[in-house]
Amino acid sequence: IIYLAGDDITDEQLPHRTKLTQDILLEHKKMFMKLQNDMKDALGRISFTTDLWSDPILRSFMAITAHFLLCSTDGKLEYRSALI
Repeated sequence: IIYLAGDDITDEQLPHRTKLTQDILLEHKKMFMKLQNDMKDALGRISFTTDLWSDPILRSFMAITAHFLLCSTDGKLEYRSALI
């Protein structure tokens, strides 16, 4: 927000932390529903890949990515991948 507004932003113009939380959760829900619908419309099978790693203090992380094909509006195949 500050980056987009430049130096002219005041404290009163900054959204409250609870409003930011609500906006982030709402956007997450929208993206989740879109991904869910895209995966339902996938042509053929959905493939999943995983990646495991740890940081320097040995905390473990795992990422799961879905890969699938969709039919675009002009009838062409479109490759999609999404971090699950």
